Amino acid sequence: MKVTPCGAVVMALLFIPALGFAKDAKTFKHASEYQVAILDQNLRVATGSDATLGKTGTDAKLGAGGQGIHLLHTDAGDYRVEAPINKGLSILSAMASNAYNPPVTYHNKWFLDNVQPGTKVLFASECAQPNKKHPNQAVRCTFYFPDPDSSDHEYATLGDFTPYAAGDGSNTQKTANTLCGTGKLRPDVEAQLCGGTPAPTPVPVFTPVPVPASVPQPQ
Repeated sequence: MKVTPCGAVVMALLFIPALGFAKDAKTFKHASEYQVAILDQNLRVATGSDATLGKTGTDAKLGAGGQGIHLLHTDAGDYRVEAPINKGLSILSAMASNAYNPPVTYHNKWFLDNVQPGTKVLFASECAQPNKKHPNQAVRCTFYFPDPDSSDHEYATLGDFTPYAAGDGSNTQKTANTLCGTGKLRPDVEAQLCGGTPAPTPVPVFTPVPVPASVPQPQ
């Protein structure tokens, strides 16, 4: 089919809006998997080693300035999110490492560093299957966080998930049955554990000591 120059221009003009529409329709890749968590705490680990579940020395090394650790709470359990890895610096560190200079995994600062505790956070997670014999042990995860400064970019990073252990509170109840009403607990602790109003703490009474009359000295 022969296309005239005029027809080619018309087709190009029709194609440009289609490109623009496709670009506008682009969104976060894991949006359909997002869940909501409450940010409990932001930490900065600067001890020289990272408290992760990494199996190698490289996984446990930190760069200068420490690493951001973010604790998220959900009804299913708690997530521990590590700041994204700076792949370029980490690769250079691995290339320059030797027996006396071990490789370092560098981490970037990111938007979660400035989020206040108690804030709702959106994220998606892909976690390993829990151990059947120990279902409440932490498992490693990959996380995806929507970038608040973009409509389609996501931060990918690592961490772990600890599911809640089922419990009936029997330890606290047994303690309450044993100690409530015995007078062995402080009043404020007994009020919290056993209920009721804490008994007022007695104020010590000060009894003045009589001062003996001065004995006249012989002249």
